[in-house]
Amino acid sequence: MFVFGRIAVSVCSVGRTSWSQTVARQFRLTTNGKLPQRRLLQVKRAGDASAGVSAGAARCFHTSGRCAAPPLFWLLFKPIAKISAVISGRVFRQWWKVLPKEKRGDIFAGHLKRHYGKYLGTAAVIGGTVTVYYFTHLQRTPITNRERFIAFTPNQFSSIADVEYNMHLEQFAEDLVGPDHPGYKLVSNITDWLVKNNQDIPQVRDITWTVHVVDHPVKNAFVLPHGQIFVFGGMLETVTNPHQLGIILGHEMAHAILGHAAEQVSFLQLVDCLSICVVAAIWALFPSDWMALLSHWLQNKFAKLLFEMPYSRMLETEADEVGLQLAAKACFDVRESAAFWERMALQDDMEEKVDLDWLSTHPTHEQRAQHLEQLLPQAIELRKSCQCLPLNTEDPLRPFRALREGLKTGEVQTARVLISTPLQKSSTQGETVVAQNLTDEK
Repeated sequence: MFVFGRIAVSVCSVGRTSWSQTVARQFRLTTNGKLPQRRLLQVKRAGDASAGVSAGAARCFHTSGRCAAPPLFWLLFKPIAKISAVISGRVFRQWWKVLPKEKRGDIFAGHLKRHYGKYLGTAAVIGGTVTVYYFTHLQRTPITNRERFIAFTPNQFSSIADVEYNMHLEQFAEDLVGPDHPGYKLVSNITDWLVKNNQDIPQVRDITWTVHVVDHPVKNAFVLPHGQIFVFGGMLETVTNPHQLGIILGHEMAHAILGHAAEQVSFLQLVDCLSICVVAAIWALFPSDWMALLSHWLQNKFAKLLFEMPYSRMLETEADEVGLQLAAKACFDVRESAAFWERMALQDDMEEKVDLDWLSTHPTHEQRAQHLEQLLPQAIELRKSCQCLPLNTEDPLRPFRALREGLKTGEVQTARVLISTPLQKSSTQGETVVAQNLTDEK
């Protein structure tokens, strides 16, 4: 998931909390003592937090010399440009209304004929500038080698990411659990194992990964661009074994490795900039303010449905694919990926939820299960090439798929028992969570 929806608010609030106050809430990662002595995961102490974050940011992104507008420019440009487009369109409409009808044709014909060259030249300059700016800000994603537009330099987006991290530390300060919590130990051990077995990927070994477990029942997990992992208690209650948690963490880590946060923010800025002309035309051509306002609202909704949501679903699918590779190289049972989402689809069926793909930022649970199932042969071969122990013969996906079919014949109670078996019953009561010995997987 991405958590950059409140950048403007967080930029305004960064001055109210010092770095030393926020970093003091971080917790040191612990392991089960079976991993190498060299620490792959580090959390800087409060005394050297400032230097540590700067070093982590420098390692997280490769600095380049290309030019880009400062983040504050992008934060202010969009609202100012849209307000200006609304005002300009409305002023033109009012001027056009009071203009005598016999002059309207003469104005357009004569004015355009006299200034045709100016308009054409202006359009060519603007179009050329936008085109050059776009193509000079194209990059390729790690691993998948997909071309995408990035509006920010690494240092600029690093500053935004630090502000977002501070905001989440403030938001969840009272709910963060300590390193002795069983859920924290489980998440840190699995994260450590994923990092250890993916050292061939520069983005994995160069990021300083940190773990935060939030004592909250929401079923969620996310990773910020600098490798700060947040896992909520509700997610620990949803997964049924360490393999599923490893696959979920691999998916979230893939977002950071691929730089999806910077890509999505850049894409949304590009869409908003291109929509400014549409906004101006709406307020200029519609005959009344209420019609223009309604059309403006519809334009925003259509932009989300046609551009923003499909793009977000594409990024989620890419993170599923890369996350499955990370899990396979760490010897997790990759079949649990499809089993997890099939279980979520089963729960939706039982609750009679209608999950429409085109109205969501994520693919449906059923679509994710089917897509991951198609990727399993390659993931299993990758797992074998890493000299992992063979998988057991019992397919974890089969019972959930059978029960989804069984719901049609009334096997509701059996399905309820199957989907209510969490990895740990509660993230707050401190029960012992026994993870499988991951070091025995090789």
